[in-house]
Amino acid sequence: MNGSIYERELANILSGNKNTIERMGKNIDPLSRDILYTLTEKPFYVARAAGSFGADLVALRDDFSLVIEVKSSERDQLSFSEASGNKQDQAIKLHNKCVLSGLFITYAYRLKSFRGDFWRFFSIESNYEYKGKMRGLYEILPKQDITKSGNFILRWNNGLPLIKFIDYIDL
Repeated sequence: MNGSIYERELANILSGNKNTIERMGKNIDPLSRDILYTLTEKPFYVARAAGSFGADLVALRDDFSLVIEVKSSERDQLSFSEASGNKQDQAIKLHNKCVLSGLFITYAYRLKSFRGDFWRFFSIESNYEYKGKMRGLYEILPKQDITKSGNFILRWNNGLPLIKFIDYIDL
């Protein structure tokens, strides 16, 4: 499947699209389903911003401004050294651009073969001191691992599940 399918899926979830939320809700426990359904009552404003070396989604709600890069794979780890290092260069450029605005890049990683809460969230390690609610969110997001050769890697199992992400934002 094309990666843009997953961009649209996540955009629909975050923007409270009832059909998408119902589909995902069929495969999760009742408590997680209740948390997921809060997005139908209090959704994000989501804009797709896909493009070369740009983020895929921008999601806004209350005090949260999220710049989201969507990744999907059948494998449970995603190496940024693939594609001749372009992914790593893109990550660093997005990170630097976001920091200038007091934001951080959020990676949403979808594991294609998983049933249930198949989205995991990460950010890139930074020395920037975020403020307010963005600081709290940045602190709970797992950061990328770094390989021995210095390349970023996301390990899906280490990510923050979508339901926990939503639950934090709903506090």
